Amino acid sequence: MMSMRKLGLSLPQLYGAAVTSQSAATAAAASAAVATNRRHLSTQDAGATTKPPKTPKRVVFISQSTNVFANLAFEAWMYKNWCFDKKQVLFLWRNSPCVVIGRHQNPMVEANLPYLASAGVPVARRSSGGGTVYHDEGNLNCTFFTSRDRYNRKENLGVICRALGEDFGIQAAVNDRDDIVVEDQFKVSGSAAKLGRTTAYHHCSLLVKADKMQLKLALQGDKTIDSKATASVPAPVINLSELKTDLTVDQLLTSIGRSYLHSANGSASLTPEQLYQRSNGYALINPSEDWFPGLQGLQEELSSKSWLHEKTPRFTITRPVTLPECIAHDTTVNVSIQAYHGHIEEVKVVGHDVCPDVAELVQEVGKAMKGSQFSLDTFPDLVNRMRLPQPLRTQRVVV
Repeated sequence: MMSMRKLGLSLPQLYGAAVTSQSAATAAAASAAVATNRRHLSTQDAGATTKPPKTPKRVVFISQSTNVFANLAFEAWMYKNWCFDKKQVLFLWRNSPCVVIGRHQNPMVEANLPYLASAGVPVARRSSGGGTVYHDEGNLNCTFFTSRDRYNRKENLGVICRALGEDFGIQAAVNDRDDIVVEDQFKVSGSAAKLGRTTAYHHCSLLVKADKMQLKLALQGDKTIDSKATASVPAPVINLSELKTDLTVDQLLTSIGRSYLHSANGSASLTPEQLYQRSNGYALINPSEDWFPGLQGLQEELSSKSWLHEKTPRFTITRPVTLPECIAHDTTVNVSIQAYHGHIEEVKVVGHDVCPDVAELVQEVGKAMKGSQFSLDTFPDLVNRMRLPQPLRTQRVVV
């Protein structure tokens, strides 16, 4: 694991930030753990060596940010820089309203891009696979970081289900898709993961008190697009607060954190103070460049248009196009555009009984658009180009 000095973190920042607890005794135990950690790190700085524990310690990091790109960047930073052989991490975070698609998905198919743009709601592509989710501050997101050989998705989901049952009386189960469901039908969480050679993480998003109307509107993507991308699997959903009306995100955060710490091998019989000494307890973190050098670059990449659109698998979109009057009177044809990684590969007319001159014109203009980035404006741009005289009509688009 990187040293605190290399991370640019002070001990009060990492271990002495606000501690989430439900009792004064727990808070006192956490304070004792902070002192223990200070002594431990001081000993390391003095050059002493200690025998590593057989079972990795556990710590819960809680994000102070609700910026989806900052939180996704922190996941990427941890995956890239942290060694989890001696310490496993549960990262708990929430976002302001946004849509997060899977690594191999098509944003136009999965999200209502025009609506989201008008509402100022960002769309993010994460680094893991899986389907699309809507986030707001009524969601709780959980990321379980481990070494690759200790990756265990079922165990992680069991931590959550156990917390729901023991603390809130909500009986939840894990289905064959690794979704958490209640009442045998309603989905409250899905799962995705990223597995590397030595490091892995598994994350999920829990619906606690999310805006279900916004969720429905946000995820109404264009299903007419023929896409090679991974498709989300729709399922009926429910908020956990519909099952327990006074349940809050903060309560669930505390409960899952405690369940995670208690589920460590041999932790069930420990006192609260011993538990915190072994686990290091809870710590607030600020996913920023000041705390984690190199994170800003990751955040800029994840928030870029190129990351969102140019990772999109090949797709074909067909739309009716009304030709300009200068080309043909009251004539509409179906035009098909194929794109790969967000860039146009082919433009052609589809269907029967199409005037050969019109088909040739569309193909001619389409060649000039080849290689340019596909967007919601591509079809109007195609029509506008047809109105232009030569050589402007077939002038190559500068990408």
